[in-house]
Amino acid sequence: MTIQEFQQALSQIVTQFQKADYDARHLLLDLSEKILDLSRQIPASVPAHLKSEWESICSDVNAVQPAFKSHRKTSILFDRQGMGLPGVQTAKALITRIVALSKLIDRLTV
Repeated sequence: MTIQEFQQALSQIVTQFQKADYDARHLLLDLSEKILDLSRQIPASVPAHLKSEWESICSDVNAVQPAFKSHRKTSILFDRQGMGLPGVQTAKALITRIVALSKLIDRLTV
């Protein structure tokens, strides 16, 4: 995969994040399959510090996956502590990291 193709795939995910108007936890889980599909496809031409950030993001996305795919509430994002606020904050932080990485990679392709 070229850096342009990777950026395009990442941009599609970011666009879906921006268009959505529902709970960040569900949004992240809805798009996590696409994110994890891209996890091993980062091009060799991407600088090492951005590769490590992407690997960290993918690891974190994988960590919040539900224990049972058919039961989303088994994800750590839906912990009842704090009325779900920690899970929402975690999801928003991951989404923010993905958007930021997309912007940095976009600069490489210009």
